[in-house]
Amino acid sequence: MSIALATFLAILAVSEDTTDVSLFPDGWTFGYICLFDASALGYWKSDHPVMDSTFIDAAVSVSVESPELDLFVTGAMRNDSLSNGYFRRGRCVLKWPGTPWIGAGVFKNDRQPFIAGLGDPVVEWGTVNIDSIQGFGVSSGGILGFSGEYSIQLSQGDTLSQLSVNSPWMGFAGMGFSRMQIHTADSIPDRNITVSVLSARGDFHYFNPWFVYAGADNEEGKWAFAGEIRQFSPFNTSWGRIEVVPGINFAGDEAEFPGIAFVPGQRVISLGAFLESRRYFFSTGIRGMLDLSSDSLSGVSASAGLLSESGVSWDLMLNYYVDGDYRAHISSLISDSYASAGLLVEIVNDSTRVTGSASYTPREDVCAEFAVSGDIDDSLQPVCDLSVSAAVGPVTGLLGIEWECDGSPILLINLRGLLK
Repeated sequence: MSIALATFLAILAVSEDTTDVSLFPDGWTFGYICLFDASALGYWKSDHPVMDSTFIDAAVSVSVESPELDLFVTGAMRNDSLSNGYFRRGRCVLKWPGTPWIGAGVFKNDRQPFIAGLGDPVVEWGTVNIDSIQGFGVSSGGILGFSGEYSIQLSQGDTLSQLSVNSPWMGFAGMGFSRMQIHTADSIPDRNITVSVLSARGDFHYFNPWFVYAGADNEEGKWAFAGEIRQFSPFNTSWGRIEVVPGINFAGDEAEFPGIAFVPGQRVISLGAFLESRRYFFSTGIRGMLDLSSDSLSGVSASAGLLSESGVSWDLMLNYYVDGDYRAHISSLISDSYASAGLLVEIVNDSTRVTGSASYTPREDVCAEFAVSGDIDDSLQPVCDLSVSAAVGPVTGLLGIEWECDGSPILLINLRGLLK
């Protein structure tokens, strides 16, 4: 039954659109798409393959857009351990007639909290499960580039509110402010989160400063600051310009934000230099980090990349820290219109692993890839991967085999597509 339903959804999505366009006024658009993913996983038993599990997920989305309306609804069917159909995602946003920058709407499973940072975000996607979010929000803006949005969301009994305000670009600088609050239903103080983030960027022709400040209300030790100066190029050589990037990354001892941007108690300053070649397909850079509170983050990071005229590419990366941790990799890849072959050497402290890979594409819609790797230190521990994929229009099929040391080969069959 579930397979028949998935097939029906796919046929519905690719069928000719018979909607009478006269039903919609001028400026309105109507569309629908089908996204499906079907896979089977198994293993090799004795001399024959055995399928262990299957998975099917098909979703049909319908959208209606106009200068005053944004409507989006997704219904889905999933068959793994159980077969069920359900409402997956939806939103309805109304905009003020003639002023599309002012509006309000409701949504379900459509928006996750996110706050951008410098490098890594302060609040990352996935902090709150999107399948449990529902709420409403209002937005405004449009005056010289100003924009603002405020939303209140419910998630498994918790209340999440988020405010986002972005200033217009003033010709030399711009600023943004975000604030997120999570109040738990059980009123446990340690689970209540408040994060306020102020970010600014500038353009002063010769250099571009950026900074991000994050903190919690009236809570000592829960703060963080990160900043960089970019596009500062004091040196020009025959190879190209050299950009110097100083940076700073400080955080209070109690700084705990729902993301990986800051480490509590860190006091790190950095200085990097990067070459951007004008004559060759070549780039390189080096960055030094000094940890003022301990040696755990003090070290150096270097990278280089090159593409030769013969089509051979080289990539090199090295990270070394004062406390003794180091990581490096060097890779080389040669390719033409139909085939490629590469070699990768990875070093992580006392472990060294070598990976060889090859691929062949006899035509644009067919590709075969093979990779084998092994640990060249104490034990080989080989790992092999083989996959063959083919595409027919928007639908892609894949057959894969993965084999690890001391394990049975794993088989994967996958069929997926986005049908409009």
